[in-house]
Amino acid sequence: MSYVLLVEDDQKNADLVIQILTAAGYSVRHCLNGLEGAQMARQDPPAIILLDFNLPDIDGQALVMLLRKQLSHDLPIVALTARVSDMDKKIAKRFGCAGFIGKPFTAEDLLGVVQRLITSKAR
Repeated sequence: MSYVLLVEDDQKNADLVIQILTAAGYSVRHCLNGLEGAQMARQDPPAIILLDFNLPDIDGQALVMLLRKQLSHDLPIVALTARVSDMDKKIAKRFGCAGFIGKPFTAEDLLGVVQRLITSKAR
């Protein structure tokens, strides 16, 4: 069964995302740091990765580039970050993110992006 990989170092934010996604029927695996998330994604590729850009061990943008080198390029990676300037959005896209969700976010925002990207990947 495919799953959503959440790479988020703030447990409160992670709990919120997990609650929203599991209530909608998604299976979620959570990592507190980027390198652990990259290892998990390599061992068992997820349907989608939700990635905070402010991680304690590696910058999220650097992690996106690493994941793009190591995993399928059609694996959707979504920036889930408090970095919400227009420049941050452009950088996320340039680094290979298929979506962008700024914090704070609504359940509808999160579910809309996840559903759209998982559905488009399945086609």
